[in-house]
Amino acid sequence: MQDTAFNRAVSNVGIRNVFRASGRAIQIACLIRSDDWRPLRAHWWRGKEVFVIGADVSGNFFLRHCDGSVRYWKHDSQRDEIIANSVDEFARGIIETE
Repeated sequence: MQDTAFNRAVSNVGIRNVFRASGRAIQIACLIRSDDWRPLRAHWWRGKEVFVIGADVSGNFFLRHCDGSVRYWKHDSQRDEIIANSVDEFARGIIETE
């Protein structure tokens, strides 16, 4: 496994599990090691190729988009939003539980 900021974030998700986006705190339930990322295949996904890299406590997904950005997919609105320009930026933005 590569020693990246994201994989360190996976190891620390029990302590550092909040990401701030658009003025709100998103509590992370789990993150997936980068070696285990696989392309998302789901009937509801209509966009370009993405990988599920984690989920929040409400079951919404953090997605690594093929353009390198990290998107936050909210099931109730069926929309995604860019929350970080890269996986490393996302990992660096994860803070301790408030």
